[in-house]
Amino acid sequence: MAKGEKGNYLRIIDYKSSVKDIDLNNVVYGLQLQLLTYMDAVSKIEKLEPAGVLYFNLIEPIIKADKRKTEEELEDEIRKRFKMKGLILADVKVIKMMDKNLEKGYSDMIPVYLGKDEQISEKSSSTATKEQFEMLQKYIIKTIKTISKEILSGKIDMKPYYKNKKTPCEYCEYKSICQFDRNKFCNDYRYISELKKEEIWENLKK
Repeated sequence: MAKGEKGNYLRIIDYKSSVKDIDLNNVVYGLQLQLLTYMDAVSKIEKLEPAGVLYFNLIEPIIKADKRKTEEELEDEIRKRFKMKGLILADVKVIKMMDKNLEKGYSDMIPVYLGKDEQISEKSSSTATKEQFEMLQKYIIKTIKTISKEILSGKIDMKPYYKNKKTPCEYCEYKSICQFDRNKFCNDYRYISELKKEEIWENLKK
């Protein structure tokens, strides 16, 4: 939590043993709700403004030996490997509260690039405006309510997702219990298409 000119801000960091990022496509389909749910709950209870949701990779990076690189250059490369991924509020002042050394270019800590005149590069940054964060919060609550109603109504359809030729069934240890089989019982996947950025925000508005 940090105090800014326009209010108090909250940043949530999830420490992971693998590389992970916020995929808004997965948010739309209800596959990635955890961090944004935390953000929504805490910011409402504590009356804070969302500043970002980030993943921090705890796996120590392996850097290839290179005699030409100085110790300082190697440390810099290691630091870059620990750069957090996620979604940050598109506010330069809030961004500089997170990375006080950032003047321009890529941040070594967060997924942001500042161009000339401290303009946030939308193409090279992972940011969302205050309005977009509010949109995400509303969508998360709506999705959780829908899921809750389905659980209470007894809806337990075997319909695992299928996205980019990947499915959670691939490494599932409970196949013998679930017995999901596309060749039997009319089972099928819930196919998920890759949405464009504009399509994602349109879906989140609904």
